[in-house]
Amino acid sequence: MIKNEIFVDIDHFQRSKNGQHSFGDVIVKKFIKEENRKIAVLSDGMGSGIKANVLASLTASMAVNFITEHKDISEASELIMNILPECSERHISYSTFVITDIKDTGWTDIIVYDSPLPVLIRNSSVFDPVWNYIELTGEKHKGKRIYSTSYRPRTNDRIIAFTDGISQSGLGFSEEWQRKGAEEYIIKTLSADPDLSAGVIAEKLVNKAEMNDKFTLKDDASVLSVHFRQPRKLLICSGAPASKEKDFSFAQEFKNFSGKRIISGGTTSDIISRELGLKFKDTMISLNDGLPPMSIMEDVDLVTEGVMTLSKVERILRDGIQIDPLKDGAGERIVRLILNSDSIQFLVGTSSNEYHFDLQYKMRVQLIKDIAEIVERKYLKQVELKFF
Repeated sequence: MIKNEIFVDIDHFQRSKNGQHSFGDVIVKKFIKEENRKIAVLSDGMGSGIKANVLASLTASMAVNFITEHKDISEASELIMNILPECSERHISYSTFVITDIKDTGWTDIIVYDSPLPVLIRNSSVFDPVWNYIELTGEKHKGKRIYSTSYRPRTNDRIIAFTDGISQSGLGFSEEWQRKGAEEYIIKTLSADPDLSAGVIAEKLVNKAEMNDKFTLKDDASVLSVHFRQPRKLLICSGAPASKEKDFSFAQEFKNFSGKRIISGGTTSDIISRELGLKFKDTMISLNDGLPPMSIMEDVDLVTEGVMTLSKVERILRDGIQIDPLKDGAGERIVRLILNSDSIQFLVGTSSNEYHFDLQYKMRVQLIKDIAEIVERKYLKQVELKFF
């Protein structure tokens, strides 16, 4: 089983300036599996629209690459600022950034250039980790300051970084917000619901900024949100063991899992039911989603058909399809459980007679490997594969 005591939930939310279709702010996230390290960058390009997006995209991608290589902060910052293309109108290259580098050692580094300092939360209050700064010495950016801090997060700590579209929202309408508004709103929102996910608090903060601007955003509004929490665990069980002698240990592994549990596959359901004495309910649930109906089994959160359903799950996750809240299919239910979980274990039977393969479906084992890879790389979840 995955033994990490704290899961790092990293998510974001953003809306573009009113009248713009391209984001001038860019967020890039990267999981370095070999180091069990998560890096996230929020960058705000000068102005708005496509030009700003190009500047921010270059900045964010370079920042991720330099930090991945453990480059010195001042050296990396100078390189980033010197490489950026100049604006044809103002003849300057300009993009802010916030970098979070969360290491396996438990330490987290935050680096900030010309962006609002992130709000750090601990014990329902704003936490000051002690910020340091260095001044750039290169001729082009001499005197510019890079702020940084390094600290060891605790369970339920949060980092909430945002662009000035958030901090300067309501300019001319609400002077109070300019001083402490974002901090106070975050504290008030989390006090009402301490378990809010990183993505939800990010969305709420962007919505508040839009309200401050009388529902006409005057700048791109983006939030990068990090929550250090106890992992929410999910088990997805599919396939039959390579030999019948392994059926009992396969079922025991399922039984002993602490968290939400999904069974995907008719034969898999039969094995778990038989070996653990779990009863099916007579009801079969058809959601008119083009997939075989689902079953109900005691003590199991979701029981679906196998390869067809998993193929749809893989497609939704791979393409980043936004699930319609009103749509309720078997594939969508599994995706929602995956996205609402932090630590996901796949319990995979490798019996050759369990493969279902034709022109449109991959073999079960490869399909699950693909899902696991997407969930880990794209959604930064903790993933473990266990084969029987």
